[in-house]
Amino acid sequence: MANPFRSSWLRGLFKNATEFRAGWRLPLFVALCYAFIRGETWILLRLRLPDRPFLDPVQLFGEDLSALLPILAATLIMAGLERRRLGDYGIPVRHAFGRHFWVGTAWGFGAVSLLLGLIAAGGGYRITGLALAGRDVAHYLALWLAAAVMIGFTEEIAFRGYVLRTLGAGIGFWPAAVLLSIGFGALHYFTKPYERWEDFACTGLIGLFVCLALRRTGTLAFAIGFHFAFDFGAIFVYSGKNAGEFAVGHLLQTVWSGSEWLTGGQLGPEASWMVFVVIAVLFFAFNRIYREAQFP
Repeated sequence: MANPFRSSWLRGLFKNATEFRAGWRLPLFVALCYAFIRGETWILLRLRLPDRPFLDPVQLFGEDLSALLPILAATLIMAGLERRRLGDYGIPVRHAFGRHFWVGTAWGFGAVSLLLGLIAAGGGYRITGLALAGRDVAHYLALWLAAAVMIGFTEEIAFRGYVLRTLGAGIGFWPAAVLLSIGFGALHYFTKPYERWEDFACTGLIGLFVCLALRRTGTLAFAIGFHFAFDFGAIFVYSGKNAGEFAVGHLLQTVWSGSEWLTGGQLGPEASWMVFVVIAVLFFAFNRIYREAQFP
């Protein structure tokens, strides 16, 4: 009797010419992430860690680290099954803090500086002094650098790592990038208070921009550096609000005045309409400088 699993149609259901289809690999990855997150949550609940404010750098570092570890563990298992390296999913290892990271950092800080400059030019932002003094400056500088770097690694690897590479293998890179960028915006919109369409659109479009950066540089290092510097600049250096709060240990005393469309209101500068000007500049400039696709 013939073995049904040797039939060409059944093989084609599960495999393409080279490997198992993305439609089977992606659910397995999600299941692994879910299992690791449940196990990690069980452990953390028994540790009874103290609660901290939403925008506390220690809290953010811990939350993002606890989100990153299950994703990395699941990615390593899938990489072993698929006989790939982490770099095949765009995840930088040896060069995590190499040239692309620092170039991305310059782009990210330049972008947030342009954004705050546009808001200030419209009369919506003014610096009145320092919110920190003495040793607190160095203390919170170190904490926010660590927290912002962790945010960059976690969110880029979660949304632009294994999932983008594998979904892109199934439906194409750009359709996958668009879907995941919409999901990135939706996650912010539905999980944070005071949300408006501007923040949904901003985070989604920036997500699409860092997909372009991955496509043209071949690594997530640029995207991680960009994400780190943009958040570090917006929350700590320029001391804007996020989800209705100023960060614990923000650097500057600031005054925000004017309409929500200009200042971003409770959501902070990333919900200002000026952010769409900045995003347009980012796409135009990056596309002119980085012309060749480097990521499959």
